[in-house]
Amino acid sequence: MMYDTYVGTEHGVHRLRAGRAQSLGLENLKISAIFAGREASGDTYILAGSYGAGMFRSADDGHTWQPIYAGLPAPAFRTIDVHPLNPRELICGCEPGRIYTSADAGRTWSEVAGIRNIPGIDEWYLPYSPRAGAVRNIHAPDPSSARLLASVEVGGLLDSRDGGVTWTCSQVGVDDDIHHITSHPDDPNLLYASLGYAALRRHRRPADGSGHPRLGGVARSRDGGATWEKLFSDYTRATIVPPTRRDLVLSGPAPYVGEAGRIDVSDDGGDNWQAASTGIETPMPDMVELFVVASDQTIWAVRSGGGLIRAEAGEWHWHSTLPEDSNLKVNAVAFLNV
Repeated sequence: MMYDTYVGTEHGVHRLRAGRAQSLGLENLKISAIFAGREASGDTYILAGSYGAGMFRSADDGHTWQPIYAGLPAPAFRTIDVHPLNPRELICGCEPGRIYTSADAGRTWSEVAGIRNIPGIDEWYLPYSPRAGAVRNIHAPDPSSARLLASVEVGGLLDSRDGGVTWTCSQVGVDDDIHHITSHPDDPNLLYASLGYAALRRHRRPADGSGHPRLGGVARSRDGGATWEKLFSDYTRATIVPPTRRDLVLSGPAPYVGEAGRIDVSDDGGDNWQAASTGIETPMPDMVELFVVASDQTIWAVRSGGGLIRAEAGEWHWHSTLPEDSNLKVNAVAFLNV
C-alpha cells in the first residue's frame, strides 16, 4: 500500500516520501498535532495544530496556510483525527482540556460544550504549561455505540455515553494523570489506560509516597472502566493493541519522565511483559510518546526526543523512518493513502 507520511515537528510540517523529507511550511511554529485528509471532491488538505499559535489549514499541499479561527479559540493541540463515532467529522483535543469537532474538513469547528460542565474541571492543570489539562486522545471502544472516552493529562478519564453531549470524569484507580486510553478491538469492555506520575491537588500524597499505591504505569479494566487493575507502575504515555496482532499489547514505559524508556509487549493481555526493542538502544535516551498505526498496518512510534521509528507488528525490529541526514524533531505523524 502506498501512502504519504506527514509529520508535525519543532519547525513546521514536513512530508516523508521515498526516503526524503520535504518541508511544507510553518517553519516558525512547533506543530504538535497533524492530520491529512481528502474532501468529498478528492482534494487533499492538511491540518496542523500548533503548540501555542492555533490551528492552520492548507488545501494546496502546504504552499499556503490559513489560520483557523471559526469556533476554535484553543491555542495548543494534542490530537486531530477522524471522529471515532462519525467518520464524516473530525475531532481534536487541546490545551486547555477541551474537545472540538468539525463537519467541513476542518474549516470551522464547534466546541463539545459538555466538557465545561464537568465538576472539578477548574482543578485540572499541567506541570509544564499554564493551561489547564490536556486532552491527549479520544477513543470509542465500540464505534457502533454512543460511548466516547478521552484521556486528560492531570485531569482524569472522560466518559460520555451519549456521543459527547454529557460527560463524567473519574480517576483510573487512584490515578488522575491519564495520557492515553484504548481498548481491545474485539472487546469494548477491555480497556488499557497509560498513566503518568502527577495528581490533582486534592489527591496529593507525601513526597515519598508512603502509605499510598504508586501512581503511573498501565491499568487494565475488563468491565468497561468500572474497576481497574494496575499492570505496572512505570511512567507511560502510550499503549496499543496492534490491529493485525490482536493477541498482543504493546507499551512504551519509562522509570523516569521522558528518559530511560523501553518498548515492551505482552501476549497474555498484560499480565506478563517481554522486551520488544530490537533495533533501538535500551534503555532509550528518551521514551515513546505515542504509537500510531500506519496505512499498511505497521506500528510507528513517536519518541519524546523527536525520533520516529517503525516496526512490523509481532516482529518488533525497529528502524528510523527519518532520512539519515535529517535533523527533524517529530511531535506528531499522520498518513494518507495515495
